Amino acid sequence: NVQIIKNDGSKEIKGDAMLKSPVNSFDVFPSTSVVEASINDGESIVKLEEFADRILQFKERTLYIINVSQDVEFLEDVYKHKGVAHPGAVCKTDYGVAWVNKLGCYLYDGKQVINLLEKGGRQMIKDATTGDSDSWEDFITQSATSNSIIGYIPKKRQLIVVKDVDGTSNGGDIFLYDMVTQSWVQGYDKVRPGADTHKTNFATDWNGDAVIAMGTAGAVHVWDDDPDGSSFLRIRTKDIDFGTPGVRKKIYKVWVSYKGDADSIKVEYGINGETDLSDLKQFNSDSTPLVDKSSAENLESWHAAELKPTTSSEANNVYSIRLFFTVTAGAGFAINDISIVYRTKSIK
Repeated sequence: NVQIIKNDGSKEIKGDAMLKSPVNSFDVFPSTSVVEASINDGESIVKLEEFADRILQFKERTLYIINVSQDVEFLEDVYKHKGVAHPGAVCKTDYGVAWVNKLGCYLYDGKQVINLLEKGGRQMIKDATTGDSDSWEDFITQSATSNSIIGYIPKKRQLIVVKDVDGTSNGGDIFLYDMVTQSWVQGYDKVRPGADTHKTNFATDWNGDAVIAMGTAGAVHVWDDDPDGSSFLRIRTKDIDFGTPGVRKKIYKVWVSYKGDADSIKVEYGINGETDLSDLKQFNSDSTPLVDKSSAENLESWHAAELKPTTSSEANNVYSIRLFFTVTAGAGFAINDISIVYRTKSIK
């Protein structure tokens, strides 16, 4: 990190040190002006970032927050398990500094560190492997050759987390976080214009777009979230228990308000926490109950589809229901609202 050449020609490397330049001498770094928040802790500084008169010093496993608002710097806080594996895992936003590691996605807003994987005391993304490949632990990569990165999209106030910069076959998978709605969306193969593409970190250009260089030629690409048709659609609701997880219900029908080309979308449901895609149940005696509403006269209008369980007994005496929208969707497909008609059973 910091290499100092002494008068006798010998070199000294300080993995824990920051050098402070004198006032108005921005390119001068005296070896006597050393700031060390912690030394000999077995970790080296990976990334420095500043926000609100604070310097965030990221090491491999620990985050040190240093207050520089006064003449003398002082260590304000220490956060264990909040370090990063490499510099691309940190980005600066107008909300604060955001970063990712194996344990979560975090935001420092000048006062506190917030785990963005949690909302209202509940997990939005499973943090550890539980047999589901969509857990945060399965998504994030941190090793000597592969690492996840994070970038900020100022126009949309969104964070984008890319699985891997090393050009692996699924390295272009992403998680996208909207800082306004505080919600996550997962995408597959969204940052990979060619086969197994290596990537740089994200940067923000003059137009407020997130840009990234990829491939052997290092071509620069702008993140584009304009809708496209997908043959790998996967929308899954949470396990809906209507606020009474221990009470049985009868599900009568589901109303879906949507628009766009939807006649190839499979709409199925699972009950009581079901996650096995091979054991899902159908609506309307048809695995694709929606219709194509992408014509010019329908393109901007919302349409309501009434979905009834194909076998009513399968939707009776259930504790919860979860909807699955999968396979193929047109570029203009969108869901506006989902309503469920149900009745609570008496407790015996």
